Amino acid sequence: MITSISKKLASYLSRKNIIDKDKKEIYQYGYEVLISGLIGFAIVIILGILMNRFIESLLFLGVFVPVRQLTGGYHADSYLKCNIVFTVVFLVVMLVTEAMVSTISIIYMIILTAVFMLAVYEFAPMENPNKPLDENQNLLNRKSALIVSAIISFTSIVVYFMNRRIAILMAMTLFSIAFLMFFEKYKVSYSKG
Repeated sequence: MITSISKKLASYLSRKNIIDKDKKEIYQYGYEVLISGLIGFAIVIILGILMNRFIESLLFLGVFVPVRQLTGGYHADSYLKCNIVFTVVFLVVMLVTEAMVSTISIIYMIILTAVFMLAVYEFAPMENPNKPLDENQNLLNRKSALIVSAIISFTSIVVYFMNRRIAILMAMTLFSIAFLMFFEKYKVSYSKG
């Protein structure tokens, strides 16, 4: 469905000379990514509202999306699977946050963020086969991933002393990104034999 809508949109814009005919496939792919992202964003916001956790859903998106763009990680082979994985990750983060809010200690927060930082240090950025990075972009993404990740990790630990729920949500979101990075690394290693 996403591919069909994107193809029609790119064809329409090409016919109207709004986009270059030679770049129609590039635009189509861009529209596919945009539409899929908007669907995932909408699902998280709607679930956040239904769970009475709207602010938390915005925070999840505010941490997950920029960090994940810099670090990379698991890539599903369809937009449907991508949005299912994204939704499941959001729900797991929300449920674990709820379960841990009264029991997690600062030590566990530090461990969660340390595991995340280790994954970023070891693997970031993980390339998307559909968007290969040149050496300069790879280095820039690595530096950016390390800096942004360190800032958010540190912030989550500081916030722990002010608002545990928000701190745990941030740390669990980071940990979920680490999990997706480990999973992608395992998937790639396994497929190579």
